[in-house]
Amino acid sequence: MFLKLLLFLSMNAGATEPAKFTVLEYKAPAPFAGVLFDENAISKIMADYDLYKYSCDIQKDYELKIQREEYEFKLENLKIEHKALTDEYDLFIIQKDKEIDLLANALKKTSPRYKWLYFAGGILIGSVVSYGAHRALNE
Repeated sequence: MFLKLLLFLSMNAGATEPAKFTVLEYKAPAPFAGVLFDENAISKIMADYDLYKYSCDIQKDYELKIQREEYEFKLENLKIEHKALTDEYDLFIIQKDKEIDLLANALKKTSPRYKWLYFAGGILIGSVVSYGAHRALNE
């Protein structure tokens, strides 16, 4: 990290005065070991920090906008698909209702006029068959 920072500062060709730094030894003119920067070097570091932060914010906003557009696109597609399926279901129900009405009307037309005769005949035949089965099984 330290070498990268030194390399970065040494490659600065746009500054009016070259940035200067000094590596301090322990208990040299300062009570700790470290690096001492002049005003140009520290202003370059601070300006680059602001520039990189601004660049990162722009990139982040751009990526978030792309992601938001993708999700809005997917959401719109799902809404369209839902509407299409709902419409298809409604048409299917309408078709089935018409089919039920058509079959009910056809059944009414083919039904005999004297339903009570068929009902009475069914009861009579059922009674005769039951009586015959009873007599046959009891003998």
